[in-house]
Amino acid sequence: MAKKERGLPSTFDIHVPEGPVQLGDYLDEELTSPEPPPRPSEPLEPPLAASGRTYLPMALYETPRGLAGVAARPATVPRKQVNMTPETLRMVDELLTQVRTYSLEKDIRNSELFHALVLCVYEARSNLDLSGVPPRGRWGSPTAAALPVALKNAFQEAVAKTRMQKR
Repeated sequence: MAKKERGLPSTFDIHVPEGPVQLGDYLDEELTSPEPPPRPSEPLEPPLAASGRTYLPMALYETPRGLAGVAARPATVPRKQVNMTPETLRMVDELLTQVRTYSLEKDIRNSELFHALVLCVYEARSNLDLSGVPPRGRWGSPTAAALPVALKNAFQEAVAKTRMQKR
């Protein structure tokens, strides 16, 4: 029996563009909401409670290619990724250590700490004055470095005003 030749077949061909590919930037793209999946034309079956089992309607099993009959992965909770500088990471770690050390809950997670910080500013947003926050400017410029400090000052002022109103 003859051995097959190794590698790609001689009929294989690849087409490469002449110049560099321009992919663009994700920040330049328009934010659009995805189109809802098409609704099935036939009525959905009700859950079968008599057998003790509960069945989800077929609309929950839809995939981009139509009805699949096999459950697709459930919709996930939307999440955001927060990129931090090494200095910010150090501060978050120190805050987390302090909260874990001096609170009754010793297993505080990063997400819970961040959630609490966002709640703090969110509750004070009615007093948030951002008119003193200058534009970022070019990367590496003094104004770019001053932006987080200006935001922090505006957040602190709003939180302080909110606390004074609650007294």
